[in-house]
Amino acid sequence: MLLSTGAWAVVTVFHPGPALLEAVEGLLQVMDAVIVVDDGSGASADEILVAAEGLGAVLERLPENSGIAAALNKGVARAVADGALLIYTFDQDSRPQDGFREAMETAWNRAVGLGHRVAFVVPEFFSDVRQAHSALPDGTLLARNVIQSGMLIPATVLDEIGPFRADFFIDLVDTEFELRVRRAGLLTVAAPSAHLDHQLGQQYERRILGLRLSLPGVPPVITVSTPFRYFYRVRNRVILNKEYWSSATAQIARDTLLDVVHFANALMVARPRRTLARVMRSGWSAARQNRMGRMPLVLLEASRTVRWAARPVDRGVNGAAR
Repeated sequence: MLLSTGAWAVVTVFHPGPALLEAVEGLLQVMDAVIVVDDGSGASADEILVAAEGLGAVLERLPENSGIAAALNKGVARAVADGALLIYTFDQDSRPQDGFREAMETAWNRAVGLGHRVAFVVPEFFSDVRQAHSALPDGTLLARNVIQSGMLIPATVLDEIGPFRADFFIDLVDTEFELRVRRAGLLTVAAPSAHLDHQLGQQYERRILGLRLSLPGVPPVITVSTPFRYFYRVRNRVILNKEYWSSATAQIARDTLLDVVHFANALMVARPRRTLARVMRSGWSAARQNRMGRMPLVLLEASRTVRWAARPVDRGVNGAAR
């Protein structure tokens, strides 16, 4: 199926700020429709969400915080019910550059025209992360370790593969979807030179005994998540490993090693360290007991006491770390 029309953007938000309105205005200029799905922000988001609706966005609101996958599924279901043929997924902090849609759909049409079964297309560059990892002999770029924001998925693929996995709640939702479609024999393609700007999380200097660490092959900075997310990162990593080891052994092994290193780095700069360790152990325990969905509220409250004992990196006026 060649792509040409019926493209809807699904933008998931949680406690959005005024920047959402700029994002909606930009997307409405290049997409056929925009759906904003609020993931249980509550009354505090009313003003911004009503303003987004006033600009022309379709508004969907979840009654409680249900996670990124549930929000995506809500928006996708609404888009498909209203006639969408193509779904673009975006976070509230993502901004496509000029020519984004054309580049994405050109990549799809080229790959399909060459006879490939394609699941989705992602931009080659997500902020400063390159998502293409290899190329087929015909030049088709293949993507790996994709990020769901900026993803182009035809509605027919979602019918075949199924929705995003809502019981993951957050973290590795996109990785699970990627591994699922590849296990089904479909390609994950990157659009050459397509770029999606995204506001990155805070980066911190990597230090040992107060000294800045600078070693070959070891980045001098670490990007840590909000502390509560380490519950989901640990739990969902274990679940992914159990379910996809046989179909994606090399990727699972590599990603697990990188995650273990990252978890060790996060523990090194967490204060109090034992609280973050408790969050991680709880994620491990939940995976072993196959307890999915949202983390316990008491654990969420405990995670909010964790702070990072590291020096933030000054990214400079152009966004580059220095």
